Amino acid sequence: MECPFCREDFNDLALACKSCGRDLRLVRPLIEENASLIRKIDEVQIQVSRLRASLARTDAPLRFWAIHLSAYVIAPVVLLIGAHYLITIAFNVPLLYLRLASMAIPIPFGFALLLVSHRGVRWAIGYGAVVGLVAVAGMLVVVGWTDSIPILPEDAREWREVLEYASSIMLAFTTGNVLAALLQRLLPRTLDATSAPGPAAIMLARITGGHVAGAALRRRAQKIQDNFGTIGTALGALGTAGGSIYTGIRVLLTASS
Repeated sequence: MECPFCREDFNDLALACKSCGRDLRLVRPLIEENASLIRKIDEVQIQVSRLRASLARTDAPLRFWAIHLSAYVIAPVVLLIGAHYLITIAFNVPLLYLRLASMAIPIPFGFALLLVSHRGVRWAIGYGAVVGLVAVAGMLVVVGWTDSIPILPEDAREWREVLEYASSIMLAFTTGNVLAALLQRLLPRTLDATSAPGPAAIMLARITGGHVAGAALRRRAQKIQDNFGTIGTALGALGTAGGSIYTGIRVLLTASS
């Protein structure tokens, strides 16, 4: 928590601020209530934004899909194909830079999909899959046209490389979305949110925290619950990012072998 007198952080169980020495017993309930209200306001704002996005899709579907496809499909596809042309044809630099660009470009679009358009990981997977397939198809067309070679892959190995490349783009798109979800979780926690912890969190608080009860036990359980939620989201981001890196680098290693 943050001391309302000197703005320094203090331990949740402290009776007085270690920095300014002021008594915290009277102001602690107000701090907790204020933090709880701030968290509820943030949650309501997120829900309202999601409802508005759903209403926009229902009331004006053509406008909704035109904006979404332009922002989250056409724009990243154009950037990916442009990066492919510059790296492989215009400048003829090592393919490693292309793989890095193919992983870096989709991330901000997946990030914006959640924070701007309030669409979660299922939408990110769908958009990412479309972006990956269309972008890789466009790259094949560019290579086939410039080098006068067949556009479609000629054997199972080439088809596998194409699908793995598209999958790495999809996973990068999803990584951006999961990172945005992680940011949403972290920001309210900096406000010391105090929503009701679940039974499992309370049991862990009793096991790990010794003989405490009442508000202290509840605060400890809430921290455990928030940390597990944040860790789970962070692991999801690491998993999708790792999958994108693995598939992208694997395609590169397979192509060079």
